Amino acid sequence: MTEHRSRIATPADLARLKQPLGDGSGPVPPARRAKPALLEYAYLGHVRTADERRLGDGDPDYLDRLAEVAEAEDWDGLDATFPGEKQILRSYIQLTFERVQQQGEVRASPGDAYSAFNTGLSTPRQETIYGVFKHRMSGRQFHGWFEESARIVLDNFPDLPDFAIYTKEPADYMYDWQRELKVNFRHVAEENLARFPEALQADPYGAELRLEAAVERARKRVRRNYKAAVPFWYPAQKQVQLLLPLSLLDAAGVDLALVVSRQGEYYRGHTALTIGMAYSNARLLARPDSDWLKPVATTHEVAHDAA
Repeated sequence: MTEHRSRIATPADLARLKQPLGDGSGPVPPARRAKPALLEYAYLGHVRTADERRLGDGDPDYLDRLAEVAEAEDWDGLDATFPGEKQILRSYIQLTFERVQQQGEVRASPGDAYSAFNTGLSTPRQETIYGVFKHRMSGRQFHGWFEESARIVLDNFPDLPDFAIYTKEPADYMYDWQRELKVNFRHVAEENLARFPEALQADPYGAELRLEAAVERARKRVRRNYKAAVPFWYPAQKQVQLLLPLSLLDAAGVDLALVVSRQGEYYRGHTALTIGMAYSNARLLARPDSDWLKPVATTHEVAHDAA
């Protein structure tokens, strides 16, 4: 008897199976409401499976082509679980599209033959990259990624779509060390114990004490170097929040990121994210310019889940 081995379905597999050909109009059936807005808006064409990505097989899909056009960047985060999945890029482009759509920046061309959005990414020559869709009788279809000097962009979009805007207050991107930071250390430790270093997972109280000390060190670090607090966008609350580095085991390393948000005159610490989760979330605003937040951990985990 031939042995059948199943494998875990990855984001690439799910995107390929769930991508319909549609025009994005009319009410969305309940089963489809959780899908990313980009997949609802247009047919993206062929999407490589996880096996094809791992083996380097199959024709390039929309993520591959975007990575080729954009400035070189680590879009995988050295994720050993799903190599080649471009998890960071997938999250970035889907959330960026959702935001610009909310802001009315997915613009149709005169005559409605095309529509486009600003990806917020650039080519190595620092030209802005736009995602362009072609409108057909069967619905909208992804047409390609084009730099701002491309003829299809110049000929069809006299008013180019703008970048996604997440806040109009520059101060939202900075951590004000003069404000009090309130953290329910027990709650954060207990709710996120599985994300803590393995050495602390069997000792919740010890994890709580380590967390409290790490938060105080993080506050001092941010006061010395404002770049240590990294901003990111939290879609559920439509708010720019901040990530603080937590060194739990070794002062030379960072194990987790504390999510904090402005609550009136003070900051509140919500939850702790793995470095991979933190980087993927922060990349939506900009490539993090930080000495501790790097794309080196798993990025396929769920995004920020603080209340």
